[in-house]
Amino acid sequence: MDYVEQPEWGAWLAGLEHGASPGEAIENALRWLVERTEAQQGILLLPSPGGEQVEFAYVVGDRADELRGFRLRPEDTVLEPTLLHRRVWEYHAATHQEPIGAITTGLAVPLPALPLSAIVLINRPASFEPAHTALMMAAATPLELLIRLSRTQQQLEQRERALKWLGRLPTRLGSELSLQRALEAVESLMRKATPEGGGIWLYDENRREFLQATQYGALPLPTQIALETLPAGWTNAPTELIWDGRPHRLYALTLTEQPLGLLALALPADAHDALDWIPPLLGHVALILSNALLYEQTARRAQHMTRLYDLSLQLGETHSLREVLSLLCRAAHELIPHDYTVIYLPSRREPDRLAPVYVEPLSDLLLHHSPDAQYSLPGWVYAFNAPIAAPDLPQHPQNLKEPLPGGFASALAVPLQVAERTLGVMVLLSETPREFTLSEVELLFTLANTGALRLHALERAHA
Repeated sequence: MDYVEQPEWGAWLAGLEHGASPGEAIENALRWLVERTEAQQGILLLPSPGGEQVEFAYVVGDRADELRGFRLRPEDTVLEPTLLHRRVWEYHAATHQEPIGAITTGLAVPLPALPLSAIVLINRPASFEPAHTALMMAAATPLELLIRLSRTQQQLEQRERALKWLGRLPTRLGSELSLQRALEAVESLMRKATPEGGGIWLYDENRREFLQATQYGALPLPTQIALETLPAGWTNAPTELIWDGRPHRLYALTLTEQPLGLLALALPADAHDALDWIPPLLGHVALILSNALLYEQTARRAQHMTRLYDLSLQLGETHSLREVLSLLCRAAHELIPHDYTVIYLPSRREPDRLAPVYVEPLSDLLLHHSPDAQYSLPGWVYAFNAPIAAPDLPQHPQNLKEPLPGGFASALAVPLQVAERTLGVMVLLSETPREFTLSEVELLFTLANTGALRLHALERAHA
């Protein structure tokens, strides 16, 4: 094609210097081909981001809005010779044994060096001529250059968006790092990519499932995600899941090759490649959230240690069993969410049973239940000097023979011990199901041991 004889092309290419997008030049070129050949439709087929399908990337003429963005596999199209074998495709319904729907005539040529791509013209009133084939082949090279320029421009724009977000990150996080601030900063990034919706899930402390940390958008997203429900290979590459009828792309948030959580974005209906700038930032997202989690865990542990230190000072001022038990129950309610606290000591009247010596808040059912000193949940803790976390209390093996009354859903029980001697048992009960975390078990164990030391001192003082 002699571009001196085609002033339109020169004007379109010159427009790039003044800020016009390569996509605009591509559409102008397609319209020019449609007008020169008297076709009704011009289509530019390009490989989808995954490379397994072809997409109607640019469409001009009839039904343009309806077809633009449509995807299918190359082998499912009549253009397989062009897309897969780089041959010119010509079609005329009058000379073809199997007509193709509403298509009467068609012509397609491949782009020179771009696999799974083609320029397609459809429905010229008469058969396409050799001159039209030559015209399209001459246009193929500059069109491919415009496509590559468009992709480069998109990559630069995505990189610029990522750099802008990273540049604003210190301001968004503020001077005091917190998980909430970190999640808000990451959510701002997600909303730029897909305003339709998304969410973040982080491992629970026992690393058994992912718990929702934040979400946005109109569609509800799962509050919990079990590991076994995730597609195979989810830690190695983005995968897709359907939630509430909407496809979402799922990314693993990984730090030092260890999964920290999940990030999911609702796939845009018309441009899945809008998410291409997200993967390079996933490492930054994982690092931000990991640091925020570590900061909060450290701050929480410091608060717990301060509370335990204050408790030890308060216990040092106590002179009665009831004062000690009251302080222990009050501290347990402050540190670990639950509904009822029960403290058991060996029964003086029944040596093979434990006596509930303190219940907070008051419960007649718990106060009048003295469990077996071995064949019950409190009894097992007392006999074996080991804690029990029972998220499903009614089905827990140690609670089946002599169940705790009250219909509680979950329990956490630890021994009150001094050295190897068990003085009693402290049990936390929850009316709603919940998982007690490892840090909560350790915290209650420390709390109970702190109280046991004071109980032991009072026992010796009254001996």
